[in-house]
Amino acid sequence: MKKIRKFIPVSLYDIPGMEQWLEKQAQEGLFPVHLGSWATFQPTAKREYRFRLDVIGKGKDADQPSEEQMELYRQAGWEYVLSIGRAYYLFYTTDPSAPELFSDCQSRGLSLEPLKKAQTSYLRRKIIVYSLVAAALIWALFFFESKYDVQPDRFVRLPLLLLNLFNPILLLFLLCAAFMVRIEFRDSRTLRRTYAALMEGLPPPPSPVPSKWIVWENKLQVALIVPLVLFVVVGRFDSLNPWKEIPLSSFHRPYVAIQELEQEPVLYWEELFDDPPFRDEPETYADVQFSFLAPTWYSVTQEAYSPQAGTQTNAFSPDPEDGKYRYSPDLDMTRFRLLIPALARTIARAQMDSYRLVNLEWSYEEVDYPGLDFVILATTDDPWQMAALGRGGNVAVFCYAGVEKLANHLDQLAAMVL
Repeated sequence: MKKIRKFIPVSLYDIPGMEQWLEKQAQEGLFPVHLGSWATFQPTAKREYRFRLDVIGKGKDADQPSEEQMELYRQAGWEYVLSIGRAYYLFYTTDPSAPELFSDCQSRGLSLEPLKKAQTSYLRRKIIVYSLVAAALIWALFFFESKYDVQPDRFVRLPLLLLNLFNPILLLFLLCAAFMVRIEFRDSRTLRRTYAALMEGLPPPPSPVPSKWIVWENKLQVALIVPLVLFVVVGRFDSLNPWKEIPLSSFHRPYVAIQELEQEPVLYWEELFDDPPFRDEPETYADVQFSFLAPTWYSVTQEAYSPQAGTQTNAFSPDPEDGKYRYSPDLDMTRFRLLIPALARTIARAQMDSYRLVNLEWSYEEVDYPGLDFVILATTDDPWQMAALGRGGNVAVFCYAGVEKLANHLDQLAAMVL
């Protein structure tokens, strides 16, 4: 017979509410066979059942009660059904005259003490862990400085952090976390109120059963968790991620090809050599990122090689060939289209800092270019250079290593934002 699954419209810590809801389901011909994130029922004859939850004591087996406990309850007319996580045992009876599992409210309140202590301890540990993680993130973002960084700036990358905070995956995670925190504190409050009332010899507070909000809350949480898990799995395994390390032959968004900057011909590794690159990761590829604040956000990484060995003396290549170095320039580019144009300059500086080689001393200057809001150039004594250009919400940032001067190629660079 086909089983029926339902979202539970009551907090698992609302003990009277859970018992009442299960009794109502039994009146409709549904008997529980599993209770957890949702309830699974086996269709059965409609009968008047009474259900009671008994807290699993500390150190007891969560799978099922002891034989002594089950026999004692059986003699009183109660049968064991199932366990709910490590929190409860569920018992039922069809005998309307069967005595309650607990003789009075206070004894039932005492039975809740292990669960109340366990939940309090769990929430306390969670708060401590979250506080430590938050403190570590704050330290990493605002106080950490590499000993090799000759121009540290603790706050320059914060605009990039803002873009990442609006990443759909992170927002899904934060929404899921917010729902879980809300549910946990609601459950804790429900359990504390029930425990306090029982210990005073009073019945538990009335339960609003069923709660449509709790059902929708559970549905929404599942709707958030499923895509979150999918995105995390895809992001964890590069081979499954269609937006990471895309070959340029399959990438159709605009970018500045390194061949457009070089005076002499240069080729990509796969165009020049038969063997794979000496590094595990590809040398030329594109990555796409997502943020609700930046509908367009992608980067292109390129490394090229002169067809002739020994054409330049700079050591940009792997091991020397016959004692000579092959000229191999690099060009990295990141392009943004921002929803808030006012962020353009700060995003540009943040991306430049992300590209910056921290052990080099960089000199920055702004130059004018017709039609652009800003052009920032950065140079070092080494052949590394950077350029950031912006117009409205369009930003392009470049990091280059080679013999050319980015300042002499502003026409090609500006095409990315015009």
